[in-house]
Amino acid sequence: MDFDAFIHSRRPRWERLDAMLDRIDRSTLGALTPEEAEEFFGLYRLVSSDLNLVQTRTANPALLEYLEHLVGRAYANLSVPRRTSILQSWLKIIRHHFPATIRRELPLLLMATTCMLAGAVFGFVVTHAAPHRADLFLTPDHLAQSPSERVAELERLEQTGNSRISTVGEHSFFSTFLFTHNIRVTILCFVLGMTLGIGTIVVLFANGAMLGSITALYLSDGVMTFFIAWIGPHGSIELPCIIFGGTAGLMLARAQLRRDEGTFLSQLRRLRPALVHLIIGTATLLVIAGTIEGGFSQINEPTLPYPLKIAVAAALFTALTAYLFLVPVRSRQETEEDLLMPGFETEKSSA
Repeated sequence: MDFDAFIHSRRPRWERLDAMLDRIDRSTLGALTPEEAEEFFGLYRLVSSDLNLVQTRTANPALLEYLEHLVGRAYANLSVPRRTSILQSWLKIIRHHFPATIRRELPLLLMATTCMLAGAVFGFVVTHAAPHRADLFLTPDHLAQSPSERVAELERLEQTGNSRISTVGEHSFFSTFLFTHNIRVTILCFVLGMTLGIGTIVVLFANGAMLGSITALYLSDGVMTFFIAWIGPHGSIELPCIIFGGTAGLMLARAQLRRDEGTFLSQLRRLRPALVHLIIGTATLLVIAGTIEGGFSQINEPTLPYPLKIAVAAALFTALTAYLFLVPVRSRQETEEDLLMPGFETEKSSA
């Protein structure tokens, strides 16, 4: 083997792999674009082959040590997940992958929204026409007092400083209960997609009917301003999150019903990143909504004027809409080929 010619012909790819490893060391493997990741995997295989050749054809210790170190670094990045990259992966999902998935699945998002709105209209019409039938949609706890009585009591407690959520400990517990409950409802919309989407549609319709029924009661009792100020701040985030869970459920249903895209399992493997992005993004928003619901939403007049709370609700919904549909995100190809965690990237590289 012509040793000098070998080094001269192979040196560019060794240096290229070394430069890519330096870049990965400064961030993560996930920082590479799909094209760069493919190049990285190819260079790893080629340099590994060069190492095998050097081991069998020459005894040059300096070159052998250099290539062993280079291949070892590459292997470590492909096989060992980085703990520090979990936060970066989450930020990438929130910044790019979650809104990109929402935009890509807009038809199913609109379908889920329609199911929930249909339920809301149904619940509102039935309750407005026959208020005594509100028990079809609401639990006895909601019907123990009339809306006007409940509002008067809450405002009196707020005025005297004896509000129902008066301590930091109570606020923390109530907030935790609310957002874990809402996460459970959203996940239920998702997992019931395995019933060909029937369960998902039922849950969306039922949640909409409950909301419509409550709206009718507060409207007929003349306390609609309070209702909007109470439900608006957290509902502007929480209600879309339930729809996002329904969208994920309908994605599962679509995969079960379609036969032109392969088997259900093969479609599920392709859908996995998008579904995980939806779940993580939605859960993050639900934590925010639950925190608002457990605190800000429970503060009433005279402490917080209702117009101010309604303005905050409108601002939150506007910000959420802009984030999901207007803020630039990475391309569809990058979003689909980037995976959730480094562990998945290792899975891909070792396949």
